[in-house]
Amino acid sequence: MRLVDIMCLRPCIYWDDPLITALSIMAGKSRQSPYRVVVVNSNKKVKGVITGRRVLEVILGKRGTSLVESKGIAKVLRENVSLFIDEPHNVFVEHMPPQAVIQYMAENKVGFVIVIDDNWVLQGMVDDSTVLSRLRGEVFGVPVKDVMTSRVYHISPESSLMEAASLMTDLRVRRLPVVHKGELAGIITVTDLLNYLLIKEKHVEMLLHDVGVEEVFSEKVKDVMSKEVLAVSPHDDVSRAIEIMTDRDVSGLPVTSNNGELVGLVSRIDVLAGLTNIKGATTVLDLMVSQLVC
Repeated sequence: MRLVDIMCLRPCIYWDDPLITALSIMAGKSRQSPYRVVVVNSNKKVKGVITGRRVLEVILGKRGTSLVESKGIAKVLRENVSLFIDEPHNVFVEHMPPQAVIQYMAENKVGFVIVIDDNWVLQGMVDDSTVLSRLRGEVFGVPVKDVMTSRVYHISPESSLMEAASLMTDLRVRRLPVVHKGELAGIITVTDLLNYLLIKEKHVEMLLHDVGVEEVFSEKVKDVMSKEVLAVSPHDDVSRAIEIMTDRDVSGLPVTSNNGELVGLVSRIDVLAGLTNIKGATTVLDLMVSQLVC
């Protein structure tokens, strides 16, 4: 198997595109919109990456603080995305062995790597979503509890979106379970907040009137969160988590006990890293090959 066999194509943007372009790509009408976007120059050479959390940090004034203070959010959203990107750290040339790439993702718990040619021209990406989709249908004999994250931060449905946004950026997490009276009531993600800005046209208010972010994010979590709770048990095989995450295109799931208590979270990269550490990168790739043959 070659690296190109497990690559996927994702949207990219140019480094002189405005920040609002990144928001528009990440905040579609469903969770299928990409959480991260590769930024390239006019020759398609990779210059950086911007994530949903980074866009949220800019909107909150936690990144590019001096720009937000001096220009306001409306003008910042029109600034070149190159001002806010992160350096491209997870980069591999296209002739790198797939086993090395999968092992790197597992060891560093990164959900994606960028694939380039020898001239740094973007060729594609390898991400946890694509890898897990090739592992559907397998039973691994590995329970969710062996790969999940047990330390879980959560939020109340009565909290404001501003509180949720601040908590996610401060804790550097993509999702927060919503808990009411000890029971899981829903989940809210960075993508949900970006969708809210775009679909509700709140970004238009910011662009035209320079409305403050506190006003834009004044609604409550319960009004934006996903109320359909997709969850797994700590005793489920990880194949169950893979099935739900790939079928519903979600990046993570709450883990609940038999009485509905929230006991953890499991993400796509948790599963990929856990399987690779337990089974080995070679076994993971062999299973992907068997799925391709079938």
